[in-house]
Amino acid sequence: MKLELQSRVTKAHLDFDMGVEFEDSSSVAFSEFELGGVLYDEDNQFDGLRALVGLLGRTCTRAKVSPSSVLELDFDDGSRVMAKPRDEVESWEYTAANGSTMICLPEGDIESMPRPFRHIPPAVTAGPPSEGATVVKISGGQDSGIEFSDRTVLRTDVPLDSAYLILRESVVSSHLIEKRQQIELSSGYFLPLDG
Repeated sequence: MKLELQSRVTKAHLDFDMGVEFEDSSSVAFSEFELGGVLYDEDNQFDGLRALVGLLGRTCTRAKVSPSSVLELDFDDGSRVMAKPRDEVESWEYTAANGSTMICLPEGDIESMPRPFRHIPPAVTAGPPSEGATVVKISGGQDSGIEFSDRTVLRTDVPLDSAYLILRESVVSSHLIEKRQQIELSSGYFLPLDG
């Protein structure tokens, strides 16, 4: 089955899944995928994020779901992302530009849902995160940043080599260090508030 996806990758992210967002507002999330002969899953998710960041600016030229529920995304540079069904968990989730969603459930069953009627407000960007807020998502690309559980976002380039010290960590305190306001995370990592 062909998917209506021919758009440029504008963002790569990691929350509880790895994923990409496209210029047309569609997105794909993966619990496991293959790119360049390497399999990425929960055991190497930070490497998976780095691999997806490599697709920034690339255009998806073909997207399809095979009869065996394998999702294939081909890009203008010759790259191919492939996500096969998994036995125990959802493998991939495609959300079209109109909000309709297709999910590969465990063992390859496909569930399709029409466009949602409920509006989900975007993350708030004003002000620093509150103490105790947890980092729930990191992203690279257009509007890259760090999103917290209190729905605040720090717009910054995420240091991918330190992502494991950021994701799912909580805000401990805020400090003024060398005349720069910084947030201390429970991992001991400091995030500058001024990007």
